[in-house]
Amino acid sequence: MIEFRNVYKTYRRGRIEALKGASFLVPSGALAGFLGPNGSGKTTSLKLMVGLLHRDQGEILVKGLDPEYEAREVRAITGFLPEKPVYPPSVSVEHFLRHVARLRGVPWSDVRRIARLVGIEKYLDKPVSSLSRGYLQRLGLAQAILSQPEILLLDEPTANLDPIARLEILELISVLKKDLGATVIISSHILPELQMVIDYAVFINNGRVVDYGRLADLASRYGATAVYKLTVATEPRSLAKELLDLESVKGVIIRDEKVLEVHVDPRIADFSPYVEDLARRGLVLDYSVQTSYLDQLYRKAIGGS
Repeated sequence: MIEFRNVYKTYRRGRIEALKGASFLVPSGALAGFLGPNGSGKTTSLKLMVGLLHRDQGEILVKGLDPEYEAREVRAITGFLPEKPVYPPSVSVEHFLRHVARLRGVPWSDVRRIARLVGIEKYLDKPVSSLSRGYLQRLGLAQAILSQPEILLLDEPTANLDPIARLEILELISVLKKDLGATVIISSHILPELQMVIDYAVFINNGRVVDYGRLADLASRYGATAVYKLTVATEPRSLAKELLDLESVKGVIIRDEKVLEVHVDPRIADFSPYVEDLARRGLVLDYSVQTSYLDQLYRKAIGGS
């Protein structure tokens, strides 16, 4: 769990207030979006989490550790991808990853597995300077997860990428989350793609956290619609008809023969137990809770601040 309690941070001897009493928590195992306009305090918060900055006031706990006074212990369990990473351009991808692996005590066999996982194995002998922006982000993800961290902090991981590359990186992050079982925080102000992967959100504006929580809870709070994506092992049309009999279900879209998109009123509590029962019976192979209205939640939370 990551928790901020009334955290303040200023720059230039107090003339710039980056955080103004920020308080929030992100539970273990969440894939959280840290969302707010440019200059709202997102990058400052991530740097505070790994002890790269000193707070002025307040308390920060990362799995019970204070990153300001226990920075080594926090960094041992944390992977961090900064917004603008800088790599030595003339070295090969393999040379760079070997260097990072030696610093972290990671064997080369693990490095090759991670290179395969993030999709850069075939570029190991290439110079870093030859990589596209999308593959530079994959390299950044590789170095961030080399030690299989419990916490993964990603600052604008899709910035300056084309739409296809952004989707590829977000899909990769989702896969990494499942593979590592880590708590993941993605700092971003780009909402449409994030709603496909995150299950938790922290809204920050002008240095203040204005709301946070699981998407389904936020949707209920702001009167939005939760969206469940179901991968089914049964005939989708008959299951869709059955789902529509539930009071909470407002609509079902059959995406293909294996995927249903179910729009649910999260204020009515009959759907989650029902879909969990379907999963236990083997009729639903996998499901995730999302929302098609992340931008709506964002506008209401940020606008209300």
